[in-house]
Amino acid sequence: MPEMPQRVKTVSGHVVPLYPEECEPHTETPTGYLQWDEWAEQMNRTHVQRQCKGCGLWAVWELRQPDGNGAAHAQER
Repeated sequence: MPEMPQRVKTVSGHVVPLYPEECEPHTETPTGYLQWDEWAEQMNRTHVQRQCKGCGLWAVWELRQPDGNGAAHAQER
């Protein structure tokens, strides 16, 4: 799947969507370094990350669904 262009701006050092009303709900992340690291490791095992269709940020995580071969994939929307 080709990457979509990002439609974001930087405000006070944080990347934010230009048009937040077009964004899907972004997955909340912990703020602490160690908490984020542990969270990211767990999410990588249980979820699939993809780009938001509104802003292009890789900020949407979807639960993995097992297929018949034991592999996992994202839920289709």
